[in-house]
Amino acid sequence: MVQKSSGGTMLLATVVVAVAAHANAAVVTVSPECMQGWVIVTNKGAAANLVTYGPAVYEREKAFIADDGTDLGKGAYYASLGFETGAAPPSAWLGLDTFGGQPLAGTALKRITSLEYYAYNAHIPVGTANPKHWSSWKLWWTYPRQLIQLQLTAQSPDGKQRKQFWFMPWQKRKLRGENCGRHCKKWLRYDAINFNNPGPNMCGRWFTFGPPRQEFASWADLIKAYGDWTLVASSTVGLADGGWKSAGWDDTTDPVGAPACTATGRCLNFVVGARKEYAAVFEPEAIRWANDYSGFKGYIDRFTLGIDGKTVTYNFEPAATARPPGIIELSNKQAAKMGPDANDLAKITGTVVERTGAMFALDDGSGCVVVGFLYKDIKTLENPATIGERWSVWGHMERIPFEPVDGPPLIWTSRTHMTKLPSPQNR
Repeated sequence: MVQKSSGGTMLLATVVVAVAAHANAAVVTVSPECMQGWVIVTNKGAAANLVTYGPAVYEREKAFIADDGTDLGKGAYYASLGFETGAAPPSAWLGLDTFGGQPLAGTALKRITSLEYYAYNAHIPVGTANPKHWSSWKLWWTYPRQLIQLQLTAQSPDGKQRKQFWFMPWQKRKLRGENCGRHCKKWLRYDAINFNNPGPNMCGRWFTFGPPRQEFASWADLIKAYGDWTLVASSTVGLADGGWKSAGWDDTTDPVGAPACTATGRCLNFVVGARKEYAAVFEPEAIRWANDYSGFKGYIDRFTLGIDGKTVTYNFEPAATARPPGIIELSNKQAAKMGPDANDLAKITGTVVERTGAMFALDDGSGCVVVGFLYKDIKTLENPATIGERWSVWGHMERIPFEPVDGPPLIWTSRTHMTKLPSPQNR
């Protein structure tokens, strides 16, 4: 019977493989009510949580549908850093030390067979060469240079050496990453083992600080050198007390730390933020590392971890009682009072009194003019507004990030969140 139908044999083999793969795969929901072994730790004013809100809501038409069509659910893990500076800048950590109910500690790196996840960086720019011309798009804007970063902490077979391995997929030619914003405002899937080329100028690169500093073009190259190294056991005490739990980088940071420390004390982490303002991280020369992440806002979702072919996909979701942001109709003056941490969004209506390629200003007669900012799209001119027209827009309210705190109020929005209205004389 098998000999008479080779096609049937192939189909049967395919079904068997599919069933076996399904048996070794699981999807679990991580929520504030049940964290499934994950912990969140923040340092120096950073914020992180499992949420329904954030920039994906006001930057996109469908906030939690990935660019490849994958439904990410009601929300995701979200981290934001702000603009604080100092010897130890803000950082946010999401850590795990178990798999299938067993400790990850002792797992050889060569046994890891899946590391993939969806990531999203906000498209809000965090600085420009000349803040006086922030609204023109004529000058070079800066964005965080990397997404929330997957990091593994491992030790040598004899236990005498300890290293962190960082997955850094952005920009083939620059280890630090890029700041042009081309990969922002997108939910992209990153496969850290079998790289899936989610966008232009990306690569499957891994990095370890050292010593020695090393860059690996792929996971396979890392395994050739460090495949027998094993994930470390969790640490519950800080470096100063003989442990490895710290967000710091060296003895000058607060808290004190070392490059092989983690703020969660765990071996697998998603990390965003510099751990020292100035540091010789990627080259012997010191850089202002903090600038790479200043103002960062971004997400992680649907992380798949596989060991020996068995996989678990962690779907990060908000609390069961969490509601999505509401869109509240307000006057300009009322909207200007909304803080940058407000979960809800403002909807305002007014006449366009100023416009550039990147922004417009709305006056509703309430005594407050609100600046509207549109995210630049490389291929499409996104600003449809014309001076004298009436528009209704909704989005996120805050002050211009690199202006003084008493600067003009700003509403971040997108073309899909703008509606042109009849002018008063035509109604």
